[in-house]
Amino acid sequence: MLLSIILILIFMEFLLYPVYIKWAQKKQFGQYIRPEGPDLHGYKQGTPTAGGILFIPTISILNIISYIYYNDLIFMYIAMSAFLFGLIGFFDDFSSILKKDAMGLSPKGKLVLQILFSSLLFIIFFNFNMDYILKIPFTTYNLKLSSIPYLLFYILFFTGFSNATNLTDGLDGLAGGTFIISSIFTILIGVYYFNAPIILLYTIILPVTIFLIFNVKPAKVFMGDTGSLALGAILSALVTYYHIELFLIFTGFIFVIETLSVIIQVFSFKLRGKRVFLMSPIHHHFELKKWPEENITFRFILVNLIFSLIGFGGIL
Repeated sequence: MLLSIILILIFMEFLLYPVYIKWAQKKQFGQYIRPEGPDLHGYKQGTPTAGGILFIPTISILNIISYIYYNDLIFMYIAMSAFLFGLIGFFDDFSSILKKDAMGLSPKGKLVLQILFSSLLFIIFFNFNMDYILKIPFTTYNLKLSSIPYLLFYILFFTGFSNATNLTDGLDGLAGGTFIISSIFTILIGVYYFNAPIILLYTIILPVTIFLIFNVKPAKVFMGDTGSLALGAILSALVTYYHIELFLIFTGFIFVIETLSVIIQVFSFKLRGKRVFLMSPIHHHFELKKWPEENITFRFILVNLIFSLIGFGGIL
């Protein structure tokens, strides 16, 4: 019965994307390309954006229904995480469209909302009066944190990883494809350690896969911050619920590398007056090296698959 409901909602999402794309084109609800971005992206100007407006509600609804069936709090946690961070992203996308430029919410405004919503999630789903154990990959050791240090780590983790997926969303199919690989292995690690419900593979991955059909090059729609911030929140919810945060270094390797490339670029320019990369995040560096966009996307997803397999080996 549950699987039938999932498949019906997934099929509805598939039917709604062409409708949304046509509506967004008519209303000029399109992407504005940053002027400092690669010249090769000029043709993407005006492509319908905020495509997460369909797959994020689908994920939330599927997980709420699964919570009713299984009475497992992980489903409600994922549903709320996706909704709240998707809401931040939607405000950002909508603000960008109203302003008719690539800048949506101010960075400070976005950060405040991320901190606020991650704190709210912790208050709802976690306990202040206990210690938290983080599993360390490839060892039998665990890292123990009391509630306050863990809360600070939790907020930093949620905020950082939602921004990491946002940074990765710069090439057609890259963020969505990487997320699918990352989610599969993160869920499997949760299944191994805590008997996480395998139905998560359906409630999280299928909606993003449907979106990806319309997002591979040449993309007919972009997920926007509505999608990318929520994807990072979903991954953060998965690993914090099962306390396998450190495994995301491997299963979310490309997201980590994309973020590190930005940090390295900024610090290098401020301290040395020189850039390490032609442009950051690092996928733009390879674009300026004249790598075809689809080759970069394929190779990045392949690298993430390799490191996800390595990370999965950390539980054996």
